[in-house]
Amino acid sequence: MKKYLITILVLLSMLIIQVGTVAAAPMASGTIKLISVQYVAGKGPVFTFSVNGKFSRAELKGSLHAEGGADYDLHCTQVDESTVKCSTSAKVSGVNVAFSWGGSTFWAYVPAAPVFCYGIYDWATTVDAWTLYGSNCQDTRAEYGDSFAWDNPYWGPSRYEFMPESPVCVVLPLSNQPGDAYYFPYC
Repeated sequence: MKKYLITILVLLSMLIIQVGTVAAAPMASGTIKLISVQYVAGKGPVFTFSVNGKFSRAELKGSLHAEGGADYDLHCTQVDESTVKCSTSAKVSGVNVAFSWGGSTFWAYVPAAPVFCYGIYDWATTVDAWTLYGSNCQDTRAEYGDSFAWDNPYWGPSRYEFMPESPVCVVLPLSNQPGDAYYFPYC
């Protein structure tokens, strides 16, 4: 019995020494508070922190673990004396994450990537008017001149361009599609 008691005391003392060493590990050079987590279209997740103190380049490196098992690098920049912004892969979207940098660990939910959907119009000879044939959903806002290839169920494959109003084509009557911008075929 005495042998077991001595073994247990030795193991406990070793554990206490290890915990004491970890507790004495140096902390980052300032305080960190998570302010916001946003998903910025075209960029990905952006984490904003309120900080007190200057962080070294080594302290600004971090890692992120996403729900589901994927690991990513976390890239942080000290914007000014009181703000640090971090970013990671755009693949991190709509999941819970755990991430670390500057000697601190955080848990947060990263919102899903925004989706922008726009109508696809083409000329319908049966009604002599621009007709909605489908929609195009994308990760970023459309800008005038954006284009993509689409297989229209009536006309077949064609290129469509995002325009503020319907195009004026030589072979089509002058008819304008009112409202917001849409995708139209090239004429």
